[in-house]
Amino acid sequence: MLSYETMVEKLRSSLSPKRFIHTLHVVDTALELADFYHEDREKTKIAALLHDCAKDYPYLLKVQLCKEFHIVLDPITQKNPELIHSFLGAEIAKREYKVEDGYILNSIRYHTTGRANMTLLEKIVFLADYMEPTRLLFPGLEEVRALAYVHLDKAIYQALLLTIAYIKEQGFLLHPLTQEAVDDLKAKFL
Repeated sequence: MLSYETMVEKLRSSLSPKRFIHTLHVVDTALELADFYHEDREKTKIAALLHDCAKDYPYLLKVQLCKEFHIVLDPITQKNPELIHSFLGAEIAKREYKVEDGYILNSIRYHTTGRANMTLLEKIVFLADYMEPTRLLFPGLEEVRALAYVHLDKAIYQALLLTIAYIKEQGFLLHPLTQEAVDDLKAKFL
């Protein structure tokens, strides 16, 4: 695996300045959550840093790389290009940043959709991306931020419900992994 400092510099050159700043805030937020929930700081730092490593790639390059890397895009992901970067990002992290830890790679892969039975690291990266401090304030965000340090699963559940409402409002298709994540979390505490 590349050194963290090398990853930061490589990432700085491949992301827009705005996306890079967002990424650094996700790292900080993820580390706060990792400390609170006793997750491994090094794994958290790498997963959070690389979560959007493929986000700024042009759409056609994303599609081309998915074909080249044999990443099968389901019909929902094909119709919603915003989802491609997380699945591709896990592969980019593996190939370009030399990350081999599946725990980290899955945190990158599922940071956009979520999934049933998310690991602690997946939950932390998902939530840190959702609530980092430079996110523009929208209805429900402060509630999620408050819940994050009280009940992690309830915070993610609330974030997912808000995401689903936004997806429906925009007329996008809901990825089945997102619905599975909601159903899984709901069953755990309702």
